[in-house]
Amino acid sequence: MILQSCYDFMKPNENTVLAQTKASVIVREKPHEVDVEVRLRLLPSPGIEIEGALPESSGILEFDSIGNFAIEGRDIAGFTIQVPFLCPGGGRFVWALKHEPTITRGTADTEMSCVIFHIFNYIDFFGNRRTVERIDNVSNAIEHMDLKAAGWHIELKSLRTTRDTFKTLGETGGYGLTHVGLLQKEDGSVFDGKTAEQTLNALRHFFSFSKGMWCNPCLAVGFDNKEDRVWESWSSPGENWCAPNAWFDPHHCDQLANLFPGFMSKWENDDWREALHEVIYWYLNSNRTKRGIDAGIILTQAAIERLSFEYVVRHKRLIEEGGFKDLRASDKFRMLFSSLDIPIDIPSSLPELQKLAKQFKWIDAPHAIIEIRNSLVHPEHKRRGQFGKAFFPAWNLGQWYLELALLRICDYSGTYSNRLILSKYVGDVEPVPWIDAKAN
Repeated sequence: MILQSCYDFMKPNENTVLAQTKASVIVREKPHEVDVEVRLRLLPSPGIEIEGALPESSGILEFDSIGNFAIEGRDIAGFTIQVPFLCPGGGRFVWALKHEPTITRGTADTEMSCVIFHIFNYIDFFGNRRTVERIDNVSNAIEHMDLKAAGWHIELKSLRTTRDTFKTLGETGGYGLTHVGLLQKEDGSVFDGKTAEQTLNALRHFFSFSKGMWCNPCLAVGFDNKEDRVWESWSSPGENWCAPNAWFDPHHCDQLANLFPGFMSKWENDDWREALHEVIYWYLNSNRTKRGIDAGIILTQAAIERLSFEYVVRHKRLIEEGGFKDLRASDKFRMLFSSLDIPIDIPSSLPELQKLAKQFKWIDAPHAIIEIRNSLVHPEHKRRGQFGKAFFPAWNLGQWYLELALLRICDYSGTYSNRLILSKYVGDVEPVPWIDAKAN
């Protein structure tokens, strides 16, 4: 199967037509067969919308006029987002999906040999292998990343337009297709639609954790052994372009290859899948500084406490649930970090926090993080409003702990980009701290 985009995507931030087909529409209990155009809208926010025109005989439309909407006999749950006045040729409407992703071809039982998916706004990484595409005497380097785990082989591939897309996104923001991916079994065996959905959801969390913001595999298309389309899922990209700080270094794609097996092993466990979903959700929401550093500090603590409960109480059974509940938040942090061989001293790269720790007798990093967080959420806190200059280092330290804890729980033992070293450059990595702890 040749790995290439399944749709004719335009330039960044331009809408893309996904299909032109017919739809069955019920308007005031009267059926209509209409021509529709399905497109991916990117601005001002991404979404799948379906535009069509009803005959003039349908009368003046209102937002609740359309009671049912189906394409090729399949109901497409949604709602009307645009109903202009009647115009020559009928009244135009726009239908938006109620749920994403929405399966629009095939079922949970449909068998396929591979799935191609699309990723917007990902990372400009150096692959573990590289090919060259030549078009009109112009050569383009194509980066490939291979991930293998749990019997899966996932290939992520850049496009000849990827570098230009990154340049445009850096200048204008928004959304642009940067990579396409291929999901298939290592042994070439078939899998069904339900399995494809579950695995794409795992990849959504995996790629988002590596990026530091939501980055969804979207518009997935499943193919059978004859390379016919047998399954399709409509969904839109994640967040507006941003390059947040995160643990993954784009010059070391081996980091993702090394993490993937441990991540998938945890994801296949029902309890860990729920915990990873919640923790990564909070991590991504707290990692966008534009949403507020103070809010990020609060969300980071919630994520660490959730992870500590899953690991300390449920996984390792170091303490009973009631005893864990009675612990101070800083002790919950210490139990988690110490169990994972993550140092709890305030790093020397954060002199602001070290100075405050000495002044207020904070004994370690968990103590510092919790005190600063408490000053934010408790209006009666005696030092409320005194730690404004420490918000950024406290937030960054919390994110550092959260990233390392997730990596450790997924049995990762490679290198990472240390977000606490603000002067580092791309490609500057170091071993995770538990490697040194084991050596000692």
